[in-house]
Amino acid sequence: MVITAHVYAEHENLVLSPTIRSLRDVEVSVVSDAGTDPENDVHFFRFEADDFGALERALADDRTVAAFSTILDEGDRRTYRVEYSDAAKRVAPPLTEIGGLIRDVRSHLDGWRLELRFQTHDGVYQLDEYARAEGISLDVLELTHTDGREDRSDFGLTEEQREALVAAYVHGYYDDPRETPLEGLAALLDISPTAVSGRLRRGSARLVEEVLLDENGDEK
Repeated sequence: MVITAHVYAEHENLVLSPTIRSLRDVEVSVVSDAGTDPENDVHFFRFEADDFGALERALADDRTVAAFSTILDEGDRRTYRVEYSDAAKRVAPPLTEIGGLIRDVRSHLDGWRLELRFQTHDGVYQLDEYARAEGISLDVLELTHTDGREDRSDFGLTEEQREALVAAYVHGYYDDPRETPLEGLAALLDISPTAVSGRLRRGSARLVEEVLLDENGDEK
């Protein structure tokens, strides 16, 4: 059995938190498991944004970032190599010591939503003790037992993309004629029309990649 914990971590100096807090429309996810290595201070992050100039200015001002550089540019999605500063607080290092693994990490609200795997409940308790000692707010959102098989139910969508896609469907954005315009969705989700458009576009692309294409990019 594998214990899967979905947790929300928040602290003003948690890695990249200043950037996440200053750019609400930017979606960030970890694209490397280097975070499970306590000796590694360099990570790779995927940023989904509409204004990368604003993003890079935020990264330059981010007190948790010592240096960053672009690794891959995919239009509205870029991968950056990020080196942490000494001010950065981290959740990943203690996971190696307590036998936990990071399955997924994505920006959420003012911090990070993490999917973690443990062999026993002791790992969850030990991580909570570490967070308390570091002043990190750690909320367990969901705790489940699984047999370790991969869960693809989210199709790789971020929570924000899923929310936007569901709202668009429920409120008739995809109907013909369209019942709710983009501006209406933006008001419902309390974000800008540009942000809604980006989330719908990236979410739709992710669904096509996960559902309709194989690993070589060919139609299934």
